[in-house]
Amino acid sequence: MYQLVIIGASPEGLAAAHSCVEQYPAARIALVTHGWERGWSGDRHGELAEEKFWEQLRLLAAQTVDVVVGEGTFLQAPVGLLYQTEERKRTLEGESYLLTSGKVDEENFNRFSDTPQQWAMVGALPGNLVLAQELTKLGHRVTILSRNSQLLPGEDREMAALLQTYLASLGIEFWFNCRNLVSHYNQSDCTYRLQFNHGCEGDSHHLTVDNLRSKRRSPQYGNLLVNLPELNDSASQGQSIYLTVNQNLQTTHGQIYACGDWLKGYRCPPIAEQEAQYVVHRILGQDASPINYGQIPFTIDLEPLWYRIGDPAALDYAQKIIRGFEPYSDHCDLRGMYKLALDSHDRIISAHWFGPRARESMVLLQLAIAKGISWSELKPLPLWENCQTLY
Repeated sequence: MYQLVIIGASPEGLAAAHSCVEQYPAARIALVTHGWERGWSGDRHGELAEEKFWEQLRLLAAQTVDVVVGEGTFLQAPVGLLYQTEERKRTLEGESYLLTSGKVDEENFNRFSDTPQQWAMVGALPGNLVLAQELTKLGHRVTILSRNSQLLPGEDREMAALLQTYLASLGIEFWFNCRNLVSHYNQSDCTYRLQFNHGCEGDSHHLTVDNLRSKRRSPQYGNLLVNLPELNDSASQGQSIYLTVNQNLQTTHGQIYACGDWLKGYRCPPIAEQEAQYVVHRILGQDASPINYGQIPFTIDLEPLWYRIGDPAALDYAQKIIRGFEPYSDHCDLRGMYKLALDSHDRIISAHWFGPRARESMVLLQLAIAKGISWSELKPLPLWENCQTLY
């Protein structure tokens, strides 16, 4: 029997397996994967290239992790929960199981048409924003339809509005408050005709596009949960699969834990990785500090990067707000912007940044929030040289 069976060799699934062999070498671990899957978040820059992916699996197998390739299904048995692969009918018995993000979609950034086309994307998710930017660089036109009233609800409205203005300057069109979307594929001219209601009045609109991206964010795992009705209700209704977990990331089925795309919220690989490693320590070490989500940067991997670290609600009770601009301009004269929230002791409690310096500032501000470093201590550092700071 395995102490832990990790379902999915996603970036966080691989990170969890590496944590097992490095910190708990005596533990019996299995890692189940469908094989190489395109479309994982982070793959745009080649961090998870196919050759590197298989090399990691070979390394884990050499370190006593039982690597199993193939799709499978959970089975209820008198002895407990089992996982059975569909092709080779191999059965794995685990004390605990961890569900990690699965296949996102089959699209990748290297095989789009050279001829400019019209795209429609359903949902203003971070992944769609990244893809939309890539498409516009290749000359395609992109329209994003969202049922929400604004971009990135739950995030700071000012920084979200700045991001929307920037994307709109690239030619990306946004439609918010969209409802009752219906799509029809016309085989004669290979186009999609979309009909939807828009705005408070519910006016009907039509849109014809060459490509439609409307896949749900939840992981694609086939019949994995078909025999677990307590976890499979949403799947049977054709809806996105989001699992309910407790503070330990344990689902309503006591043997199953979940992280990443199985949970509601925006896709964020660093958060998913922290969740996966937390479950490893919880199961194998029996001692794990609760995840501090406020200390994990939420990033949108655009060029330039957009990120937030700290509690997004901190701006509501901050004693002081610091705003500033980076010394650069792009095609539409938009400048990079940062926004810091300070407490009564001048310590940074949350930070937003959108601009070329965002990536280098992220580690510094993450440390500042974790260690309670004040703004007066950070301000003299070179990062803020030539930046225009407003109070």
